[in-house]
Amino acid sequence: MKKSIFSLIAGVLLLGLVYGCSEQSDQASGEIKVGVILGFTGPIESLTPTMASSAELAMKEASDSGALLGGSTVTSVRADSTCIDSAAATSAADRLVTADKVVAIMGADCSGVTTAIANNVAVPNGVTIISPSATSPALTTIEDKGFFFRTAPSDARQGQILAQVVMDRGIDTVAVTYTNNDYGKGLSDSFVGAFKAIGGTVTTEVPHEDGKADYSAEVSTLSASGASEVAVLGYVDQGGRGIIQNSLDTGAFSRFILADGMIGQ
Repeated sequence: MKKSIFSLIAGVLLLGLVYGCSEQSDQASGEIKVGVILGFTGPIESLTPTMASSAELAMKEASDSGALLGGSTVTSVRADSTCIDSAAATSAADRLVTADKVVAIMGADCSGVTTAIANNVAVPNGVTIISPSATSPALTTIEDKGFFFRTAPSDARQGQILAQVVMDRGIDTVAVTYTNNDYGKGLSDSFVGAFKAIGGTVTTEVPHEDGKADYSAEVSTLSASGASEVAVLGYVDQGGRGIIQNSLDTGAFSRFILADGMIGQ
């Protein structure tokens, strides 16, 4: 639900910015094209249809109002970021800009692909991009020339809040596993630092790759650290799900701490 709200906000903000780039659109037909690039395949594919629909709802309401740029309509053009393949995401975004002629982009979703799209496509072409869910702290300092925005808070803040919530629940010792990319490492660093700062103990930090068939090695390492709870900072449709399933199957863990990438619809 939270990601859908952020997507709706991103869609609304994009419409406001459309005024500044409308000269690039097809004025003869009154159509303004906006790209929607999210991981329709990959480790969060169960989340992205609703995220896209939320942004497109804002576009439809603006079009139906008849008040946008003299009655222009906003049309979404979807593309697949895959969430984790930066090369594929960059190619998809390039098609949106060069072939589909979008004037703005809602997306991407995951931090690594969002960074790649911003650096290689959106910023060089002067196309505004607003992400509803890319939360890596590194995105705060990219050279965006004023073209990149996001509606979700940085993991620098999410990690602090998650650490406080865990401590407030009376949990002072945890093991941590994170998806091995910009998002996972950034969130893990933030959470671990904040948790230790308020007196918590982290027994081990174990990265995991997405798309594996077996996570028994990672779960074994996490369990051997002696913690009773594990923080799973991953993706709901692949690595994170695999960690939890293996933990339950083996009895290694039965209590889990989850961040935003693990919350399904």
